[in-house]
Amino acid sequence: MKIADLPDDTRLELHNHMKRIIRKYYKGLKNGSLKYESFIDKMFSMKTQPQWLKNYPNLEKDLDFRDSLIQYIKNITNGYIQMEQQNKLNVNHKHKVLSERPSEKAVQKDMLTLQDRQELKKILHDNGYTLSIPSKFLTASEASYLKEYIQEGISVPLGWEKILNYIKKST
Repeated sequence: MKIADLPDDTRLELHNHMKRIIRKYYKGLKNGSLKYESFIDKMFSMKTQPQWLKNYPNLEKDLDFRDSLIQYIKNITNGYIQMEQQNKLNVNHKHKVLSERPSEKAVQKDMLTLQDRQELKKILHDNGYTLSIPSKFLTASEASYLKEYIQEGISVPLGWEKILNYIKKST
């Protein structure tokens, strides 16, 4: 079984758990002193197992799952490395005027229009959900994934599990 085959709520638990552990061992994973296989073995041998592992105990021995987990960890660490490099660039250019500014069209393309925000809020309301963050912080791709997830029941793409934290069931 691969990570993509797990249910959305289990993938969200896995995503949150992996982020927490990767932050702890990031330096070792980044410089290669901690190998991915030994990292996964250490994660599986922890005293308190996460709920997703208790629900699927056979994943511990599944080789396909281990391979997909290694790929998932590599993607997360690569994302952290890119953020780290971007932050270094921002610090270096903090007090300088940048010659190339992002164009207004590029910024607007990723942001939601007011009409799209209202449409998303209506869809959420009609299906018994609310946003836990302001809609102005959502990107167009996040909004489209949320719409597909709520309206059509389409699973969230691998790596986008964080958007499931943005919604909650209305009471």
